[in-house]
Amino acid sequence: MRYCGVSFQQGLALISLALLLAVPAQAKLQILASIKPLALIAQEVAGDQADVATLLPVTASPHDYPLKMSDHKRLRAADLVLWVGPELESFLARPLANLAADKLIISYRLGLHWPDEVASDHHHSSHAHLGKDPHIWLDPRNAVLISQALATRLAQLQPESASVFRANAQRFAVSVQLLDQQLAQQLEPVKAVGFAVYHEGYGHFVGRYGLHQVAYVTYTPERRPGAKHLQELREVLAKEGKCLFMEPYYKAQGMDDMAKTLNLRIGLLDPIGEQQVSSYQQLLQQLGQSFLTCLADRRDR
Repeated sequence: MRYCGVSFQQGLALISLALLLAVPAQAKLQILASIKPLALIAQEVAGDQADVATLLPVTASPHDYPLKMSDHKRLRAADLVLWVGPELESFLARPLANLAADKLIISYRLGLHWPDEVASDHHHSSHAHLGKDPHIWLDPRNAVLISQALATRLAQLQPESASVFRANAQRFAVSVQLLDQQLAQQLEPVKAVGFAVYHEGYGHFVGRYGLHQVAYVTYTPERRPGAKHLQELREVLAKEGKCLFMEPYYKAQGMDDMAKTLNLRIGLLDPIGEQQVSSYQQLLQQLGQSFLTCLADRRDR
């Protein structure tokens, strides 16, 4: 039977196609991570089941960032906001206070691993974080815990994809545990070599692999070191320092001269991840390689 040149079967097919086109596709979950390292972890868990975005540019400090109106809109529009917590991103505490609790994951409050206090008077002489070191992603065991918490929450938000989220988190855990073992093996030969970091943010990595940090240039990247602290830094590095680590987006005046005077190697550490870093594993691999390159005796390389 034909109507106006179209068969009955063809008509049904056209109607079915029209109905399919009329039904909007289910929108993907929107995950907004405060900083890139958390976004890298979230991407591993979400896979293609959700869209992951990062709030802060990699060049911005997570300690202090002026939110724009568009940032406030992104926070409200997200299905889930993943952040460390007010111990790191204090500027987010007020904007997030009005969001429902099930739209937030505060990573700092998970059952995390914490580094032991380093027995160095100079290392802890000036200030202390509000609580423990909030750079929690620098211990790979914490990245695994964050991924598991994220998989659980995403499964609640999108139950039909629960098995995918859990499988992704498990795959990530296996990969990161292997990387953890590799880093421990690679860094074993340089554990006793003294060094200073630019800012006091590497306790989780240093503690996990038993490295010998003796000092830091400044407590937070935005704070200029005082004359007294710089003198203490110079003295401790003269005694037991081999390397002075700087960071990509910060420059402390006089550090190059100090390194030259004390015959220190200069290294570069990036705890956030530059634009080219595309996975959490790559972020930690680069960090480990930076330590190894600067701390290893050149005669051994």
